[in-house]
Amino acid sequence: MRNRPHWMLCGSLILLMATACTDGESGKEATLSASHVCDATLTPPSAKALENLASTERFNELTGTNQQGDPNKFSLELAAKRLYGEVKERNICMVYKAGDDSGIPLLKIEFEPTESHPVPEEEARTADRDRIVFPLGSYAEINGDSGANLYFACSTDGPEGTSRYVRARMYSSGGQLAPGSAPDDRMAILNDVARGLARQLACADEAALPARVPAPTTV
Repeated sequence: MRNRPHWMLCGSLILLMATACTDGESGKEATLSASHVCDATLTPPSAKALENLASTERFNELTGTNQQGDPNKFSLELAAKRLYGEVKERNICMVYKAGDDSGIPLLKIEFEPTESHPVPEEEARTADRDRIVFPLGSYAEINGDSGANLYFACSTDGPEGTSRYVRARMYSSGGQLAPGSAPDDRMAILNDVARGLARQLACADEAALPARVPAPTTV
């Protein structure tokens, strides 16, 4: 039932370079603080978590536009507008460490509507050492050293009807993360960006995402 995070864009093209799936004028914008990435959705604790993950206080996001003419830079408004779009049409938060010329993002956060979610109790019982389940939203987990998923209740209308949940997922490039960084830091960041989108979609009460991430159910 659980789907592992992926970072496929533009059909079979794997997003390795900062300019992939963008127009010819794309690049990275001026240096940002942690509190200003992902449409300024991070609170002080999650901004600190981002700094811990990166071992830096300065970040970049993409500029330019995608093939649909939408800005590459993340905004809650555009993420909500493109929620039902194909993968290449979605507005994704791509965060890079300032000064890193590898073209590989520190983290990527995207959203999609869904009709279901894993059962927290069952997943917590079967979780292995590479997966940590949190009592958060409808279901939340950190998997391995790179992925995170958060499902939250949020009724939205799409081309084929109403979806009851939204799935937020994060991919963190393992080679980009600071050695020994805490898994909880990834969930703190994902939760805050998800809370921002829930407000944008007018389902914050339904989503019931807390300001602070609770301790995991499995450790």
